[in-house]
Parts: sequence; structure tokens; C-alpha cells
Amino acid sequence: MNGAHWLVETLQRRGVECVFALCGNGLKPFLDACVDLRMQVIDVRNEQSAAYMADTWGRMTKRIGVVAVSAGPGHTNALTGLTNAFWDGGPMLLISGCATTETRGMGHFQELDQVSMAAPVCKYAWFVDRVEVLEHAFTNALGASLSGRPGPVHLTIPVDVFGGQMPDSAVRRLQGSSPPIAQVGALPATPSSGDPDLVHDAVERLANAERPAIIVGNGAFYADAGKALALFADLTHIPVFSNMWSRGCIETPLPEYVGTTFGEATNGAFASLVESDVVLVLGAEIDYRSGYGRPPVFSESVRFIRVDADANALSKTIEPALGIAGNPRSVLGQMIDAGKSHTWNHQAWLAKVRGLREALLAKWEPRGREDVCPLTSLRICREIQPFLDADVTFLLDGGNIGRWAHMILWERHPAHWFTCGASGVVGWGIPGAIAAKLARPDKPVLLLSGDGSAGFTITEIETALRFNTPYVAVVAHDSAWGIEADSRPPDRRLGTVFGEIRFDRVAEALGGKGVYIEHPNQLAPAIERGLAADTVTFIHVPTELGGIGYLDKQYVAGMRETG
Repeated sequence: MNGAHWLVETLQRRGVECVFALCGNGLKPFLDACVDLRMQVIDVRNEQSAAYMADTWGRMTKRIGVVAVSAGPGHTNALTGLTNAFWDGGPMLLISGCATTETRGMGHFQELDQVSMAAPVCKYAWFVDRVEVLEHAFTNALGASLSGRPGPVHLTIPVDVFGGQMPDSAVRRLQGSSPPIAQVGALPATPSSGDPDLVHDAVERLANAERPAIIVGNGAFYADAGKALALFADLTHIPVFSNMWSRGCIETPLPEYVGTTFGEATNGAFASLVESDVVLVLGAEIDYRSGYGRPPVFSESVRFIRVDADANALSKTIEPALGIAGNPRSVLGQMIDAGKSHTWNHQAWLAKVRGLREALLAKWEPRGREDVCPLTSLRICREIQPFLDADVTFLLDGGNIGRWAHMILWERHPAHWFTCGASGVVGWGIPGAIAAKLARPDKPVLLLSGDGSAGFTITEIETALRFNTPYVAVVAHDSAWGIEADSRPPDRRLGTVFGEIRFDRVAEALGGKGVYIEHPNQLAPAIERGLAADTVTFIHVPTELGGIGYLDKQYVAGMRETG
């Protein structure tokens, strides 16, 4: 058994269902092994797309996403997707081929120090210089990716290592084992319960707090903490926020859920955080989305309680008053048990926080309802809103349209709502929709994208059709990088505006279905038809150029003129 066959069979035994790939230098033996062992390969038109798919797969399923690319430019193209997984703690393995080790250092084709390029955004990165160490390197990579806070890992494997014969001992271990599935928390063991004394202290602090809050992030999603969170929220009536762009764990609307972090413009409740005296952080990063845990977003006197499966994350950015290492779901279970003996009096505080949220929505409620084309982003989001009440996998790709969506669609931030993550990168949505459909094949997929975002990877429509992964894409076309254009006066928008791409016609040219919206009332029926169809449907929506800040200024100016 050669190295390539050993690696592919090992991936299969770990539960890997597919590999996202693009062929090229150094990768042929690996792809040959995939053919021989019937590993599904989702081959794409751009390595960046393959990496986005692996990242999406890993962050959606909690199982490691595998991407395989060629040397040199293939490797560098994949680095953006790899970095995206790093920012959001997604389990991902990048396998990059390269030419034979015999000519390494002599200027062979596409020679590059791929490991050094990947290492800063990887939990483990290694150059496998001989077949005898392939087993060791793979085991280290898998363990690093799935333990603690998940993350990406990388192996550069030369063509002669892929073709070399594996040691008999490695083959015997492979064929005689039944290893665990390559899933977050499965290898090695993740700490489960938290220290009982610390849990008791945390519950005491929250119960005695006057204005507590909860922030949940990716770690809560990976821990399957959604049901436990709902029970704890129902017991305590503490307002719950989720980090914008993180994986959600709000499976059904909760009275205590008040939306995402990252600014008052998209969530009026965000302003309440400065009044909070105790904040429970469940598997979430304290970063730019939450003001780094400092003024002016939080007060100097706030006390944080952090719960994370990775003990090293407890003191990241801020030093908490209490840090509990443990699985967020298990710790929440302990807190529920301990909390039943306490009296919780946070209903009035919750009502105030929700009132801030509702005041922002009320301000925008009468606006953007005109039956005009181009449509406002507000109208687009409102037309989409009813579809999210069904079990639809919803993807959001874009800056300007993304802000509106987080404002209007805030109640549904569940595990099947998917965004780029903390990076804020755009352009991942079209390939991401393919991976999302593969991950949840029995559920319809709906992508809301800006036109700038959709332009990155438009040719992957053909890939989606080739692998029978239908989805609906609603493209808000304002002919601009919306957030950037919105932040500048009209005479300073150099580099932020562009021409029209008729995405409906491009989709048809690539074999899918295209719809062009000429009236707002056409959008919802087009989405409904698309979700029922067995093809890729692109709905081109002419959209008014205007972000939240720009339109708010216009509104205020108009009120002054009329009043």
C-alpha cells in the first residue's frame, strides 16, 4: 500500500465522506487513490473555492473538512479558505502536493516553502519528507485540528511520498483499527464537566447580578449547547447575544435572545452591554465584535465569566473573574441544576434590553416598503424572512446586504444559518452553498449574496450542477462594494463602484436557471419556485445603493426638512 492509498483509506475510516480538490502538480497519486478507493472528490474551478467548501463543511458538520490542491499557486490560492477556518476555529485539513523530494532545493517546478506560508494560520503544519513519517504527521495533524478550539492544519506531501510504500506496521494498524470519526471533541477527549465550585460561584454571581448578559459563540455550537442554552435562558431570563458571524446555536426563537453583537446600527440591544455588570461568555471570542471586552462597549466594572473547552482560551483578550474549562453544554447543564435553587429576577432587565432592540426595528419599520425597483435591501430581507421559518439552510455572503440581514432576520440565528465567519471575507457563498447542500442534502439551500461577493466564484455554478447540489441564490445587485461606497461621498467613491453583471444570464449560460426581478412582488414567488426546483437558480435583484449609515443620514435630514 502506497502513501496515497494509506492516506485516503485512513480518511475514509475516520468518516471523511468527500474531498474538495483541484488537480495539478504533485496530486495525481492522491487522486488515483481516491478513484481506486471510491472516495468522492468534489473538483472545482478554483482552489479558493475548494478551500471555502472544506471550511464550510467543517464548520457546519463539526467534522474535518479536507481540501487537496497542487503545489505552488494551487497552495497559495487555498490559503484564504485555510485562514478563514483559522479565524473561526473550523476543523480543516489542507493537503498540498509538491514535486519529488529528490530535487527539492534545486529550483524544481513550483518550488515553495508551503509549510512556512501555512503555519501562521494552522494549529499544525508539516512537510512530510518521507513515507515513513506520514502516519505520525497525519495523526498529529488530526489531533491538533479537532482538540480544544478546533482549527485548520496542513500537510505538504511530495509526489514520491504519495507513491512510496507504507511500512507494514502502519498498514496493519490501519486495517486492524476502528478509529473514532474525525469530529470536533472526538480526538482527543475534550474536558466535559466544569469544576463544581467554579460553577456554583458562577451561578451565584449571575443570580445576584442586576444586569447580566450571555454571549454565545462557535464553541457553544460545536458543543451542541443549543437545547441547554434554551433551558438556562428560560430558567434565568438573562438576555442572550450571539457573536455576529459565529456559528449559531439558537434552534428556535427564544424570548431571551436579543440578536448579535457588533454595533448598535444592526442591533439596538447592543447598547445595553455597557450597563451589564456580569457577562457569561460561552465558547465565544472576545474580539472586535464585542469591543474587546472594554469601554466604551463594556463598563470598567463589568465582570466576565468564561466557559470554554479550551483552557488556553479562557484568558484571551481579557482576564475573567471566573474561568471554567469544560464543554459548554455540560457546564450549562451543571449551571441549570445549581440554578434551580436560586431566585432569578431579571425579567425587567430583559424587557429593557428587548425594548432597545425593538426601538431600532420600529425606526426602520415604515421604510423600504415602496413597490419600486431597484429594491431596497430592507425589502429584500423582508421578502426572504418567511422562508427562514422553514428548515432551510441559509447562507449570507456580503457586507452591505449582510448588515441589513443581521438587523431584519435577527431572530433566526440557528445552526443552519451560515456566514463567512469572523474574517468578514466575501466571495465564499457560491462554493459554500455547494458544501452546505452536501452537508444537509435533504434541506433546501438559500443564499443571499451581494453582487460583489457573487462575482468572485461565479463559475462554480457549473460545479454545483455537475454534483447535483441545487440551491437558490438571491443576488442584491447595487453595482458597488456597498459598505465602502456608503462610507464615502459620491465624489470620493473611486474603486468602490463597478458595472452590471446579469447574474441571471450568467447562470443560464452555465446551465442553471436565471430570474430577473422587475417588481418587488416577484421576489418571494421566484424564491419559492427556486427552492422547489432541482437546479441552481440565480435571482438577480436590482438593488438601491445605500447602507444603513447612509440611509439613516438621509432619513434624519428629511425629518429636519419636513419638521
